[in-house]
Amino acid sequence: MDENVVISKARKLLKDAGINTAPVDVEALALHLGFKVSRVELPDGEAGNTFERRGKKHIWVNENDSVVRQRFTILHEIAHHVLELPSQHGEKVPADELERFTGRPQEEIACDIFAAECLVPWALIQPLAEDKDFTLEHIVELADHFQASRSCIASKFAQASEGHLAFVVAEDGVVKYSIGSKALRDARVWISKGIPLPQNSAAANAYKAGISGLHEADIEGTDWSTSDDARRFACYEQATYHAPTRQTQSILNFEELEPRPLSNGYQAKHDDDDLLEELDGRPGWSRYR
Repeated sequence: MDENVVISKARKLLKDAGINTAPVDVEALALHLGFKVSRVELPDGEAGNTFERRGKKHIWVNENDSVVRQRFTILHEIAHHVLELPSQHGEKVPADELERFTGRPQEEIACDIFAAECLVPWALIQPLAEDKDFTLEHIVELADHFQASRSCIASKFAQASEGHLAFVVAEDGVVKYSIGSKALRDARVWISKGIPLPQNSAAANAYKAGISGLHEADIEGTDWSTSDDARRFACYEQATYHAPTRQTQSILNFEELEPRPLSNGYQAKHDDDDLLEELDGRPGWSRYR
């Protein structure tokens, strides 16, 4: 299913349910669709399940999971209903599959995208992305505000920001997901999926260390991107590593060192260009927590 369709359906659900504040009331969304949510003791490794009994729809979530995980599980299960996508994991939701990349069916990824948009609505994150710097400190602050995972916040922040920045997730030392801001895309700087972590990156150092924690690095734009235009940028990176899942998350802030030359068909940018341009609504989050 097209990501823009998924995002559109998530935004419609929020509008129909009259929810426009953070943290989003996920149980109100479930009730709006006729689901009863219960927190129960489930086996280790099971995030939740959905079933119908005596004509009533139920969502059970693992009471031992964190509040953030429970909220995401509820919305992931709601997504299957709204998107009319059959579950590829059966009635039970494996905890180690939510918000992951490797081995995930596209149907499950689409449900993760839906859940992320509901947790961190565009209309609520956009003004905050304009006011705050793209740093781990602020990502943590916003994660608490939205009661959503840091990576969910970082993806949405990158999508909404006007700065030159990107959020990248890698598994086993290989880039699986990246989202750059509109400004970075307009600057013709991109980060490809499937590439090994750059040798000089903080993420590579974190992965090599094999210990959960924070790493930082000041590197060149070309360390992360093979784009010719990346040469005009320096990059400050904050990377975290989660040892149990062998995953790194990188917060990248690109600093433009020289303007883009007005050649090869490039047009000069006028001060009022931004006033004429609408948000493209491109979904910025997928696949990972």
